Amino acid sequence: MKLSVIVSTRNRAHAITGCLDSIAASLAKAAPLDAEIVVVDNGSQDATSRIVEQWATGSTFPVRLLVEPRAGLSFARNRALRTAQGELLVFTDDDCRLSEEYVNDLLVHDAADTEPVLRGGRVELGDHTDLPITIKTTTTRERLNRRTNPVTNDCIVGQINGCNMTMRRALVDKLGPFDERFGAGSSLESSEDSDYLFRAYLAGFTLEYVPDMTVFHYHGRKQKPVGYKLYRAYSIGTGAMYAKYLFKQPKLCLPFYWDIKKSIKEIVSGRNLFYPIIGFSFKHKVAYTVLGAMKYLLISQRTRQTDNAS
Repeated sequence: MKLSVIVSTRNRAHAITGCLDSIAASLAKAAPLDAEIVVVDNGSQDATSRIVEQWATGSTFPVRLLVEPRAGLSFARNRALRTAQGELLVFTDDDCRLSEEYVNDLLVHDAADTEPVLRGGRVELGDHTDLPITIKTTTTRERLNRRTNPVTNDCIVGQINGCNMTMRRALVDKLGPFDERFGAGSSLESSEDSDYLFRAYLAGFTLEYVPDMTVFHYHGRKQKPVGYKLYRAYSIGTGAMYAKYLFKQPKLCLPFYWDIKKSIKEIVSGRNLFYPIIGFSFKHKVAYTVLGAMKYLLISQRTRQTDNAS
């Protein structure tokens, strides 16, 4: 079995070496192993590609450096999927570092699977002076499957983080590529990973979070406005997903109803009940979720008009 570790990067010349070093160390700990590292430069204007090329000369594992000039994480990840040769795929981000035991932990879980599983693991802060966001430190293993435990009021969004996401090629062959309307760098700003979770869940695949597959996220966000901007993007992407799936599976959109109820509580109490550390409230979340839904509908309408015209 071949393993492909996929990293999409853009203007991270200062961070990419640490990411690649951690991947190499985790692969080496699991050796002997047939593996490759696939790096997609998503239009960097700095020396990112040159640094990757230099790093690759000393790597004991094959490194594929690809270029995807179209801005957007989904474009980059789809470019990687067209080239990666692995049967087992790992997605991480350029500001993350894999734990040394990451690959070993992944292989243990994969070996126990009786069907393809979309799996993710723990995301810890790499730098504890960063805001405590974009992490997931739950210590309980979680599994979701539409056949055995259908989701009602629970929210699939956030079940697995895109910087720590693994799946078999067979699952990708069934679901197809990432939706290129979503993702960082796109007009919908985020949620390419959550959209893939929705699609996998609706197709009957199991989603699983495991607490032992750990990556450390050095996201560098230390100031309140930067955290606010990130959660604005998350909410826009989530709203777009709700618009996409509302009529396919309405129950997946129920968390928005609870967000509205909580925003009403905020209005009554005058308190921020969501994320006061960055000044982002349920009221903000609801507003940007609606904006994301409107953006999605507008983009979809334009796409249909373009398709009809052609």
